[in-house]
Amino acid sequence: MTHSFATPTRCHPTFVLRKKAPNATNRGSHSSKCAIANGACLSDDCDTAVGFDTLGFTRRDAIILTTAGFTTGLSLLTPPAFAEQPVPDPTRMAVFVDAKNLFRVEYPETWVPVNKAGATLLLRDPSMKYSQIGVTVSPVRIRSLGEFGTAHEIGEKLLNAEAAKESTYPGGVTLVDETERVGKSGATFYEYEYRLVTTRGNKKVFSSVAVENNTLFIMNAQVFEKNDDASEEEKNNVDAVAETLRRVVRLFDVGKESVDNT
Repeated sequence: MTHSFATPTRCHPTFVLRKKAPNATNRGSHSSKCAIANGACLSDDCDTAVGFDTLGFTRRDAIILTTAGFTTGLSLLTPPAFAEQPVPDPTRMAVFVDAKNLFRVEYPETWVPVNKAGATLLLRDPSMKYSQIGVTVSPVRIRSLGEFGTAHEIGEKLLNAEAAKESTYPGGVTLVDETERVGKSGATFYEYEYRLVTTRGNKKVFSSVAVENNTLFIMNAQVFEKNDDASEEEKNNVDAVAETLRRVVRLFDVGKESVDNT
């Protein structure tokens, strides 16, 4: 079954939800030193904001990734209920297509859109509140990521920004993976996975960045780790979510072809 619904905001994206076969808590307060973009704090938890504010992507050289909230002026509404829907399966994937902003996201069908002012897309796992996926879309002057730097150069700035946060313990940023790939649309992506040790808990963060037609696309996802005294089942659940987020990031695509091919 395919579900479609549109949010009545200025961006007017189209949500196309398709079922696909599966492949084989912590909350902080606003910090006066947190990164700000366009005059607004971007996050429910400022310390989950990823430090792209120093990377010089936008007119004010102040674009930031966040894993708890995202800006571009779109509020999402929960889709309407449908009669006789099957029980959601967390191993199955749904598809989100934004025909206005030209990007495509595959995500677990049990995750739900969150109503947050300024978010292009924000999805949350209802069973793990701080497991989230978000996308921001912003105009930029550059036409490609290569004009700004290599994946390694941008990754270094990202990790340095995370390390400079008050909530990050000294030595609390660890790069797990850094890759460059080309999507089915032909767009180039820089992707990062890293671990943060913070005063509000430890988490795994997954980021993907692309520039297409002078538009910057940023996907950011996170899952908080469990404490050492958590059960093996709880820890395994976190590992399962992390693996799902890796897949979500790998399948993220942008540009007209990503929408047309859906």
